[in-house]
Amino acid sequence: MKNEEVESVAKFISHMNSIQEFHIGYCGQDCLEIAHTLREDMTDIPYNNSFLTVYEEGELIGVVGFDADLENNSAEVWGPFIKEDKWDIAMSVWRKMIDLLPNEINSINMFPNKENKKVLELVNELAFNRHSDQTILEFSRSRVKELEDVVIQELTKDYYSELVQLHDKSFPNTYYNGQQIIKRLNEERKVFIIVNDGQLCGYIYVEAEPTYGEASIEFFAVEESERGKGIGGKLLTVALKWLFTFESIDSITLCVNASNQNAINLYKKVGFQQKHELCFFTKEI
Repeated sequence: MKNEEVESVAKFISHMNSIQEFHIGYCGQDCLEIAHTLREDMTDIPYNNSFLTVYEEGELIGVVGFDADLENNSAEVWGPFIKEDKWDIAMSVWRKMIDLLPNEINSINMFPNKENKKVLELVNELAFNRHSDQTILEFSRSRVKELEDVVIQELTKDYYSELVQLHDKSFPNTYYNGQQIIKRLNEERKVFIIVNDGQLCGYIYVEAEPTYGEASIEFFAVEESERGKGIGGKLLTVALKWLFTFESIDSITLCVNASNQNAINLYKKVGFQQKHELCFFTKEI
């Protein structure tokens, strides 16, 4: 893949990934966002050393690549995105992509939609391990008016230590610890809290990327003694109300382990709707 192909590749992935039968979980559907990810976010191995394109008579018919994480010796596979009537090239393209993987990579991940039968057949043929099933939920801007009125309380220094304690207890060994979350806070990254009798009962950490109309609910947790009191729903409501103050954000999506029915029910109760069901596969190489 060459620099001059980025726009056409982003457009191709955007189109393919908007169809359930070709959908891959972490690749996105917005053309500009995909192009930005290819150019700016794939830093360990740049796209011109990690992505392949296939043309037939000048028409782009296939794209496959990987996003490398050299620190963790792993890579996420993008695709294969191949036009349905050209799927017979999938295995040969796959082998050429594997040849691009650096020696540091010892595991690869794939995240296809359950409706993406072609890729599901491919991972089965390649003897991937099915790690988990994931549910993608979405909340659209049109439903904001249905949210309850809740008091918004932003994290203050008074509750830093309690936030760190609750986060690190709830999410040990995750990608941001409590101190790192505090350091990340700015006008587009916020922690909202609920306090009862001077004690932190729960928190939610959210990030907005208004330039690309993106937003994410990264972490939220409620103290065990305070569960079952509606605090989780209030935290989600606060987060959604704030995220939709950014006019470019039209929807917010979440990825939840399909076995975590309590969390899925909570999200649906607040107003999230199920959008995709995905399978997470891994393979040691």
